[in-house]
Amino acid sequence: MVKKEQFAGISYLLYFPKDYQEGKKYPVFFHLHGAGSRGNDFSAFQGSTILNILEKGDSPLSEAICVFPQCHADTWFDLFGSLLDLAKHIYDAPYTDQSRFNGSGVSMGGYGIYQVMMCRPQYFHKAIVCCGAGMYWNAGRMKNIHFRIFHGDEDPAIHVEEAKWMVGRLQEAGADVSLTIYPHCDHNCWDKTYSNYENLRWIIS
Repeated sequence: MVKKEQFAGISYLLYFPKDYQEGKKYPVFFHLHGAGSRGNDFSAFQGSTILNILEKGDSPLSEAICVFPQCHADTWFDLFGSLLDLAKHIYDAPYTDQSRFNGSGVSMGGYGIYQVMMCRPQYFHKAIVCCGAGMYWNAGRMKNIHFRIFHGDEDPAIHVEEAKWMVGRLQEAGADVSLTIYPHCDHNCWDKTYSNYENLRWIIS
């Protein structure tokens, strides 16, 4: 079951588990998209790898509450206060297992999810970030979050060194973090990442 919802001026898709029961708490997958999916009516989500996987109904994400906000501005940072409000709204929802509230982001959404986690680290249990970047000098704020970070070694949009800097600072802070660098891969490292169901099992476990 999927609903189109809005909170704090941000529209989002809310996917419920296939066995959803009122009163039961579920892990949450809170995902921020990249620049190519900006818009106002979700039409730009067409062809999204992660949504296609989810809608097939056979992935580990079918056991979780999945939240897909849409950025109607130029960047997530233009909506950042509202994005924090939305994260709190979902975190406090009656269906959320707060011990398994998990972040995910791609490219522009990678920047966004890092910043949300730096501002509200107490919410997050695990995170997957693909071809993202952020204020790595503040990585210590996220030291209690478990990370899987992915990047293409030939990414022309966000250089792979950004991922290495973030991982280095997270490791220095004592975080549980892994970095996968895909060889001969450009900006799109997310297809490989989210098509690997082991990554999806990990993030909701």
